[in-house]
Amino acid sequence: MAILAPAGLRAAGFEYPARHDHWRGGCAGMLRFSPEGVSFSQIGGKKTKHQLQWSYDDIQQLELTDGRLIRLLSYKDRPALAGKDRPFDFTLDGKPDLMPLYKALSGNLDQRFVARLGDLSGTPEWRVPVKRVRAIRGSEGVLAVFPERIVYKTAVTGESRTWRDADIRNVSSSGPFDFALDSLEKDGTFSFQLKQALDPARYEALWRRLNRPRGLSLISTTKENPQ
Repeated sequence: MAILAPAGLRAAGFEYPARHDHWRGGCAGMLRFSPEGVSFSQIGGKKTKHQLQWSYDDIQQLELTDGRLIRLLSYKDRPALAGKDRPFDFTLDGKPDLMPLYKALSGNLDQRFVARLGDLSGTPEWRVPVKRVRAIRGSEGVLAVFPERIVYKTAVTGESRTWRDADIRNVSSSGPFDFALDSLEKDGTFSFQLKQALDPARYEALWRRLNRPRGLSLISTTKENPQ
């Protein structure tokens, strides 16, 4: 499916001073987001400038973080690594506010867009303090459910997430203090320990919202008392 140029970029693009990190150091330049795609232009240094450009169709995954890192995964193979797809990392100067760029991209890019930041704007349907469970190191924050997205917000840079409904395969729960979200991004499943019990009615409403477009029904395990 073709990726449409983000509506917020049609009138004016975004550009950030950044460093392209690669295996031999890196180079400074400008990272730009325009209606045509993403580009990087080296400033200073070599006579032959480092120029990179991708249309939105050429981007396999675009990660936007709440810190300084923007990662773009291309479709270009890396022959030395058995054809593994090549990533491009850009470290922004300072710590610019990326929420305007996130808003522009989120409304138009498909599931290849990964928002490693927590969009808590607006009024959530419910929210609960949580710990994300990981094999190496977990993090603590808040899980919030909005009408069209689920947000995990934490103080750990790059660990927050904002998932649109279309970014989520499913949610599951084995009890009132357990919640798991299966996303379409490469990290896969996100497991959380809840610090407050989750109302079963809220969980069921969320499950139905996500699965109604797929024609699925929630099977209740509650037995009714005979009359």
